[in-house]
Amino acid sequence: MTFTSSPLFGLARTAALSTTLVVSFAAGCTAGTVPGGGTGAATQDGGLDGDGDGASTGGSNSTDIGTDLGADLGADLGATGGSGGDCVRLATWGALGTYGAVPGMDGQDAITAWLNEKSTGEAEYFATKPALMGETLANYDIIVLQNLNGWTFTADEKAAFETWVRAGGGVMSLAGYSDQPSEVTPTNDLLAFSGLSYVGLSGAGDISTSPKEMCAYCLGNSDAQGGWEAAHPISANITAVGALWGRSVSTGTGDTVATWDGKRAGATVDLDAGRVFLFHDEWVTYNSQWDGSSLSQDCRTNGDQACATAHPTLTYQIPQFWYNAIRWLSHDPTCFDIREPAIVK
Repeated sequence: MTFTSSPLFGLARTAALSTTLVVSFAAGCTAGTVPGGGTGAATQDGGLDGDGDGASTGGSNSTDIGTDLGADLGADLGATGGSGGDCVRLATWGALGTYGAVPGMDGQDAITAWLNEKSTGEAEYFATKPALMGETLANYDIIVLQNLNGWTFTADEKAAFETWVRAGGGVMSLAGYSDQPSEVTPTNDLLAFSGLSYVGLSGAGDISTSPKEMCAYCLGNSDAQGGWEAAHPISANITAVGALWGRSVSTGTGDTVATWDGKRAGATVDLDAGRVFLFHDEWVTYNSQWDGSSLSQDCRTNGDQACATAHPTLTYQIPQFWYNAIRWLSHDPTCFDIREPAIVK
């Protein structure tokens, strides 16, 4: 995958980085038709876009990623059939986490590679806070809120965001990015209309405050967070994900996704045509929890027989978690597909 950069765009994994990830999934398309109204033909150099010329385009703080999708995606798009134009567009706002198995060095591009290389999709990033107005929000189907610490929202922006959600937008938020409770103040402010909020405001958090497993070092010293509510679609085929120092979600509103350490670890609510999902932690974004990279020990091969089966790819179901969340937030569209053997569809 080749990425281009500008002064406002980059993939540097720093605490100050503010990013937006936009993913458009195409399905139900006639041969070569992609979201955006164009033919989206795959060029010989792998380019793919939504206007039919095969060129990758972008503004001063964004880039369309099409260079490595190539003819493979073109074939996938052509095989889906249908009239085209049906897609899921996902955006992520906020600074990336800085903890992980090796603090400051546990990358977070696994989800990017997963979505770009294993889906019929494309991604672009923005390094600045977007304007939360109707015409901007209308570009997205799902918005994921990461670390919004320091962000502020005007009354007009909050009203526009609520309108977008109630009209069918899906929102997912994460927490646990900082040892300061103020990290979730902007998120709580933006999502106040939903009736859900983060309430674990003591110190660094109140869920998964320490690993519970004997072999936790094999997992990057994350806690194998379980407690998934079997009846909720986001919990399907999940037994555990890695977490550490999360912030619990308020009770009394919506449906519980998971309960851990006696507290609500995840909850959802339907608001008119839209959906909101609050999750207590951010470790589901770290590469180490996806594929085991950045771990100091690989217990499958280090000779520790008691922990030989303790590894993030064996213990956790991170791809399944994201697959389930995206499908639920977007009302399970036929356009969304991921080529990932580990996912139960």
